[in-house]
Amino acid sequence: GLSISTVTVQAKEGVRMDINHPPLVLLHGFAGGAGIWCKNLDALAADRVVYAIDMVGFGRSSRPVFSSDAAEAEELFVTSLESWRRAMSLPSFILAGHSLGGFIAGSYALRHPGRVEHLLLVDCWGMPERPENHEEHRIKLPSWVRMLGTVVNAFSPLCGIRAVGPFGALAVRTLRPDLKKKYSDMFDDNTIPNYIYHLNAQPPSGEMAMKHLSIPFGWAKCPLLPRLLQHLDADLPMTLLFGQRSWIDCRSGYTLKEARPESYVDVRILDRAGHHIYSDRSDTFNEIAVEVCARVTDHLTSSAEEEDDEEG
Repeated sequence: GLSISTVTVQAKEGVRMDINHPPLVLLHGFAGGAGIWCKNLDALAADRVVYAIDMVGFGRSSRPVFSSDAAEAEELFVTSLESWRRAMSLPSFILAGHSLGGFIAGSYALRHPGRVEHLLLVDCWGMPERPENHEEHRIKLPSWVRMLGTVVNAFSPLCGIRAVGPFGALAVRTLRPDLKKKYSDMFDDNTIPNYIYHLNAQPPSGEMAMKHLSIPFGWAKCPLLPRLLQHLDADLPMTLLFGQRSWIDCRSGYTLKEARPESYVDVRILDRAGHHIYSDRSDTFNEIAVEVCARVTDHLTSSAEEEDDEEG
């Protein structure tokens, strides 16, 4: 079977853990890994267990050969996450995903709504359908993504990083000088750029899946928004976060909110944040995520009390 590398952060000592405090599961985005949440883990684990995983195909997890069919590639992400849940013996959890991780989180919630207490989509990739006049609605991708994608689109998305061999780490630092800055309050060296390099210096797997899932540049072959609108369980609460400076279009969030008036849908735009909200505005992100977790616990606690009253 496939193995999924997991970083587990236990709740602070002395905190009472029960079924009303389901764990929080974090899914990273494209080319990332569990370590990208390092500015968030301690705060998020204040009163519950947090699991940050390397999605299959990335980081230290198994690197299978994904189908070139978009639906089948997506399904492998979802089935591997469900297999992980079973192996961890988790009845349910709060599921948060960034970018590609948000896309997979949404897909998982569609297939296994009873396992998700709250869906937190963080600048989620792959939501809207590509419009027919997509050239007029071109997604404003970062220049480094467009440049790299144009050069190596016929191959794997990050083959350029591997092609330069030992200079790959330098290439990451050159293409992404923002990485060091985003984490400068934790590291004063190249820890994060080097981490990203080593995540992606291995044989491509998840990045090939991303290629199969997407239409250049930035659109999903099987967009998530229409499926959420049609099939997502009405009882499943959602929070959608968008960065004010991100290339992700926030209108999908408002479309969901308007289409689900009887459901809990919270849409927030974080100012001074780009695509990587959790690092650009880590304190604010942490506050919102903790608020989401507290809302889940309050709901589960009140539901349990109501059941006790009925039985009594």
